[in-house]
Amino acid sequence: MKKKWTSFILAVLLVFSTAACNNTQEKQDQAMDDKQNAKQEMAAEEEMTLEELVKAAQAEAAADKAGTFMVYSPTSRVEKALKAFAEEYGIQGEFYNESGQDLYTKLTTELEAKVKDTADVALLQDSYLFQTQLQNYDYIVNYIPPYLADKINEDEKKPLVCYYYNKLFIYNNTNDAKGITNVWQLTEDNYKGKIFMKDISKESINKNFFAMLTSEKWASELEKAYKEYFGKDIVLDEDCPNAGYQFVKKYLPNVRFGSGDGEIATELADGNGENVGLIVYSKLRSDSVKQENLTVSAYAEKQPNCFSGFMYPIYLQMIKNTDRPYTAKLFIYFLMTEKGFKSAFQVKSSDIGTYSGNSSIPSLEGDRELEFWKGCLVKEDAETIQEAYAKGVLDFITECTSK
Repeated sequence: MKKKWTSFILAVLLVFSTAACNNTQEKQDQAMDDKQNAKQEMAAEEEMTLEELVKAAQAEAAADKAGTFMVYSPTSRVEKALKAFAEEYGIQGEFYNESGQDLYTKLTTELEAKVKDTADVALLQDSYLFQTQLQNYDYIVNYIPPYLADKINEDEKKPLVCYYYNKLFIYNNTNDAKGITNVWQLTEDNYKGKIFMKDISKESINKNFFAMLTSEKWASELEKAYKEYFGKDIVLDEDCPNAGYQFVKKYLPNVRFGSGDGEIATELADGNGENVGLIVYSKLRSDSVKQENLTVSAYAEKQPNCFSGFMYPIYLQMIKNTDRPYTAKLFIYFLMTEKGFKSAFQVKSSDIGTYSGNSSIPSLEGDRELEFWKGCLVKEDAETIQEAYAKGVLDFITECTSK
């Protein structure tokens, strides 16, 4: 009996001991989290001169167990920016390159699991994924470098736009082809198989473009363009709530989808006159492309009514739970300066089609400035796209693509 009581008491003591250890570990983990959160909050709110920020970032990098400063990006060009950043401030960094949903899946999975070695800063494309998977869950901090605040327009501050890309209607000008003057031309039977763009199942940016066209603003513009071209008011099909849906329904069956914009640009230049591509502008200067055979519709004396393509932002954000907040702030500042931006995104003359969110950084020679493109392109907007997807426009787009 005595042995049984001894065993029982030992078992009880073991349970309490284990619980105490677990409780101690939990308290230690919580204390570390609290300490880290306090540091992040202080860094987020603290007003510093640029010189003070540089010193704080360098101190972070030199600290024991500093960890790796990490940037997630849809483009590998960020590697060049990190190299220039290291040369400028003596702070090393690494990057992870992935695009589309795969980047968001990796990042959100790590943030939910509170993984330590995840991104400190992220470059992010696709406004819909950005808002629904990061912004809505408060995973990011929209840091605007105060040293550049007067050079960043309000449109590029909420959230911070590092740069824009554009995709343009570019046509083959051989055989005296003149290109289009109205986007509704592209919905007619004589353009079937003559329009080229990247497979929308492989690039969500293209889906976002079509979703934007179904918004009230662009549906109204398309309705007016229809009347100008056909000389009569538009009559909508039963499954088309507005002119945007009607345009998408008529346009997509005429498209031939390719695997990539570079390949499409080459084939477009080698193809027949009047063929049209909706592709990234920078591909026009690829070595494999016969540039003399291609013309940008936006540069015509009369631009197409009612748009010449579309543009989309690449956001630059600090991850909220970063353990390198000062380094993150400094890198964001650096990438928004002319030196930082040009180190990655305007390295050579062929890097046209990339426009900094810093209004003082000019476009490359032979290109136009950002305001020109804003005036003739459909600009991706997160809230508009989220509203369109909530109405089921994605199913509509997919159905039209399969026809």
